[in-house]
Amino acid sequence: MKTFLTLLVCVVAVSANAVARDETVTEIENRILRTALAKVGETRMTEWTGVGCSAWDVATCAGALAGTIAACVASGITWGAALAGCISGIIGTGDACWDCVCDVIEWLGMGSC
Repeated sequence: MKTFLTLLVCVVAVSANAVARDETVTEIENRILRTALAKVGETRMTEWTGVGCSAWDVATCAGALAGTIAACVASGITWGAALAGCISGIIGTGDACWDCVCDVIEWLGMGSC
């Protein structure tokens, strides 16, 4: 019985430490940058078949847009067309990455437009 109670106390203590917390924008941005870096390593740049941007443009824009994507994710917009709308609304049509937003989202595994 003592062993059971001890085990129960340990499980409760571990569970209390496992409470989820919201990520900061910086933590989300770092996660996106890590994903982009890993994707560059596994994507054959000559075989990229995105909607309209080259593999180089997609990788470059993923890095450039990481902070903007993180801000959208932190606000609760995390997937596909809604995420693209959020990003596009922040960067505006004059941004060099405007045309690549959908490709970046898809490449990062965050849905599609």
